[in-house]
Amino acid sequence: MDWWDKIFNVLSLVIVVVQGLLSWVLWSLRKKFVSGEHCDSKCKQLTDKQIKLEQAQAKLEQVQQALPDAAEVQALQVQLTEIEGSIKTVMATVQGQAELMQRIERPLNLLLEHHLRGDK
Repeated sequence: MDWWDKIFNVLSLVIVVVQGLLSWVLWSLRKKFVSGEHCDSKCKQLTDKQIKLEQAQAKLEQVQQALPDAAEVQALQVQLTEIEGSIKTVMATVQGQAELMQRIERPLNLLLEHHLRGDK
C-alpha cells in the first residue's frame, strides 16, 4: 500500500495544480469577455444615441423638403432679372426727370433772382 499512498499523494497534487491552472484560465477569460450587464448598458446608450440621430435626421429631411428645388430657384432668378430690368428703366426715367428739372429750375432761379433783386 505504500505505492498506492504515494500515487494517491502525487495524483492529489496533480489535481490541485490542474484545478489551480483551470481557475487561473477562467479568471483570465473573465477579463477577456464582456459581462452581460455591461453589454446591456452600452447597448442602451447606443440605442439612445441612435434615436437622437434618427430624430436629427428627420428634422434635416423636413428642412430639406422646405428648401426650393431647381425649378423654383430658376423662376426666382428670372423674376430677379425682370426686377433688375425694371429698376434700370426707373433709374433712366428718374435721371431723365432730373435733367428736365434742371432745365426748368435754371430759368425759374433766374426769374426768382430778378424778382428778389428788384431789377428796374
